[in-house]
Amino acid sequence: MSNELPARVQGIAPGLTLHRLDRDQTPIADWLCACGRHERATGKPAVTALASSVIVGHCPHREGRAVA
Repeated sequence: MSNELPARVQGIAPGLTLHRLDRDQTPIADWLCACGRHERATGKPAVTALASSVIVGHCPHREGRAVA
C-alpha cells in the first residue's frame, strides 16, 4: 500500500495557457484541467490539437462529467 498522494497544483487557475516568447521560438501550450491534471503540448501541430480539444467546463478525465 502506498502512502503517496497525487500532486496538487495550487495558485494556478484551470485553463489553457499559450506560450510563445517570439516568432522564432516553438509554441508551447499548458492545460490545467479543473480536476488538477496538467497537459503540455510543444510545437504548432501539438498546440493546435490540444487547443482544439479543450472544452471549458468539461473534464475528460472524470468519465466525461462536467466540472465547475
